[in-house]
Amino acid sequence: MNGLRLAARWDALRRSFWFLPAIAMPLGALLGWGIGNLDGSVRLDFGVVSLSDRDSARGLLETIATVTVTVIGISFSVTVVALQLASQQLGPRVLRTFQADSLNKFVLSLFLGLFVYCIVVLMTLDSGASGTVPELAVAVAIALAIVAFGFFVAFIHNIVESLQASTMIRRIAGEAQRVLDAPYPSGIGDGPRDAAEAAAEVAHRSRTGTRREVRAERAGFLVTVNGEHLMEVAAGEDLLVRQRLAIGEFAVTGMPLADVWSPHAVSDEVVGRVAGAFAFEQERTLLQDVAFPVRQFADVALRALSPSLNDPTTAENAMDTLADMLIRHARNEPPAAIRLDDRGTPRLVAIVPDLDSLIRLGFDQVRVAADGQPVVAARLVELLGRIEHEAAARGVRGTEAGRQMELLREGPAGETPSGPPPGAGRTPEEGIGAATRA
Repeated sequence: MNGLRLAARWDALRRSFWFLPAIAMPLGALLGWGIGNLDGSVRLDFGVVSLSDRDSARGLLETIATVTVTVIGISFSVTVVALQLASQQLGPRVLRTFQADSLNKFVLSLFLGLFVYCIVVLMTLDSGASGTVPELAVAVAIALAIVAFGFFVAFIHNIVESLQASTMIRRIAGEAQRVLDAPYPSGIGDGPRDAAEAAAEVAHRSRTGTRREVRAERAGFLVTVNGEHLMEVAAGEDLLVRQRLAIGEFAVTGMPLADVWSPHAVSDEVVGRVAGAFAFEQERTLLQDVAFPVRQFADVALRALSPSLNDPTTAENAMDTLADMLIRHARNEPPAAIRLDDRGTPRLVAIVPDLDSLIRLGFDQVRVAADGQPVVAARLVELLGRIEHEAAARGVRGTEAGRQMELLREGPAGETPSGPPPGAGRTPEEGIGAATRA
């Protein structure tokens, strides 16, 4: 399994609520069994824990187990309510950031492990020698209970903090930074030293080669492209692959994913191997999708500007952070869309979201929603001006910022959002031209 697929699996496990509890419960059982048996062979004198009989030990363990179950129920209830509130106030796409919070899952796992530990110790207590008090096992149970309830206080604090819009916006920005540090398709092959020469070779191969379409075998969001596998197939079969579906877009079954050119006929088996490099999921991820955090920021702003919430301050906070992300994106040198193999031959023409498409994605709907909010509209103009200035200073094409500012000055309601997502609706020739210009 390649590193990218492992990263995708780890990201899914990191966000799941079952993974850590599934580990904590067997660990609690193992710890309870081990300490319960150790009590029968090792006698230690604990001044703090001094129980006169087994009934007292059993009562204390039962009390800890009962309270633990109660707290587990409260924790699940609080978590579900927090997820519901976050979805209503910030948008459903922000929930993945909430799910990634490790403290919430750790607290649930700690209490589940403590509950299983107490049950196992109670079982060993009933089967042990008559009159023996398991002081070590009880002392460990008390210590674990103190630690668990300390983390429960931290859990409540974390839930309250997580429901603040500024906290979620900050966390989205932190996740987005990882995508900006290694934007797609960097790491796939090599970029060309001479972009014009590489573009000319791509155009020549697309004119003279045999073309086949690679289509999606199932529906879902395109979350990753396995560049290592794709370059291996392309180099081995002498292919040129042009991506037609951008990372983060939804594909219906049978939708074109890529075009493949080759000097010879391309078999169905080779087309299937190329299709295997495109990974689909039922929800978007941040592994290679730089447009996803832009969509999240826009969702938060749109929710805040809705009549039901009417929270322009949160909208400004979200758009401030989005503008900062776009400025950092403009400062980074974008990876070349044309990727070469180790022999210097173009093998992949990727779809690289440019600054204009990201500005349009982030500002189009928010600009329309800002109608009747002059303070927010003025803030959007200011942010767009900063993005335009930074793009001009770096020599990055950013004409969309000027267009958005002009529409805001004319009136947000006068123009509806327009423009396809990156890579959508392009002919093969248009796609190659756009990719080589990126």
